[in-house]
Amino acid sequence: MATNSRTTTSGSPPDMSDIGNQVTSNLASADNIAAQRVQTLMWVHQARAAQLSRTAATLKAQYGPSDPGVKSAEAAVAAANADVARVAVVHQQVTTPEPQVAPSGWALHGRVFDPELKPVSGFTVFLVDAAKAYQQAYGFAYTDDTGYFVLNYTGSNPASGDKSATATQAQPELFVEITDSKARPVYLSPTAFQPVLGSATYQNIILPADDQAIGAPPAQIRAIALPKRKKKA
Repeated sequence: MATNSRTTTSGSPPDMSDIGNQVTSNLASADNIAAQRVQTLMWVHQARAAQLSRTAATLKAQYGPSDPGVKSAEAAVAAANADVARVAVVHQQVTTPEPQVAPSGWALHGRVFDPELKPVSGFTVFLVDAAKAYQQAYGFAYTDDTGYFVLNYTGSNPASGDKSATATQAQPELFVEITDSKARPVYLSPTAFQPVLGSATYQNIILPADDQAIGAPPAQIRAIALPKRKKKA
């Protein structure tokens, strides 16, 4: 006679904080692995660029700067250095810690580069609406020596009467605008920035190559964040 038996195991439910810590630890490990791989890739590109540079220098010494082979070698060096710069941008991104974000807020952080992927410092980053009006509730930031900036919005504060992003008032479309160290607007994002509550968004911003100002900055941002214009004597 066959007998069916079933064993029931009972126990306490898993601790959600332990699960959260485990997930965070796993994500951190994955980030470290990604950063190491990008670092290795950057070393490979740097070594290749150095080798090409030595070859170009040798050819130039033998045949002179006008030789077609020398020009081709120098073009290869420029391309290799551009690859190094692109990988360096990615490496900076994956090794940049995310800012702490309030549950009811969000953050926008990243770096600003010139067309050659060199970081620019002392530039002002802020948000405007579709009419290019400065959105003061979200503040502004200056880029540091690595081009890094962070706009960290903590969310509306009912006690202070802040209704800039409440459910009863629709948030306007937000666009990233940047002015250079001379207070000239040099960048306006072509698409709207979509903040995600409780999260940080990273952006690498590469400035246009023409270095042309795109109009005047909003009066509000000029009053609080931009250098004063010197009056002509």
